[in-house]
Amino acid sequence: MAISGGRLAEQATFLSLCAVLLSACSVFPFQGSSEAIFSTVETSLKPSDKSIASKNLQKALEKSLSGNSVRWQNPTSGARGSVTPLKTWKTSEGTYCRSFREKIELASGRTISRNGVACRTAEAVWEAT
Repeated sequence: MAISGGRLAEQATFLSLCAVLLSACSVFPFQGSSEAIFSTVETSLKPSDKSIASKNLQKALEKSLSGNSVRWQNPTSGARGSVTPLKTWKTSEGTYCRSFREKIELASGRTISRNGVACRTAEAVWEAT
């Protein structure tokens, strides 16, 4: 959805801040382009956790309204998580982007949270920027 009115200034500020902080955001890279896991906990997550988290990140960004969470749980490992799209905007190039919040709870009880930004490719895949 395109931004209009007062929201445009808010989104421009957000995008400017993201551009400035992009190098800092790379501390939490995606594996591939759409993996939904912090690099610091990759060894704690089973491949099935990574797969479920990644699929649910794609699902949330593609289909959920801002503010609506998509929750998941892996009964095999005990890990669970949620992704909540926060805002949606369209860039001047016509690309849709979304900010989101992601939370993952490992079976050990350790919780990892992050905020991110992803943009939709021509192939309908959401990639972190």
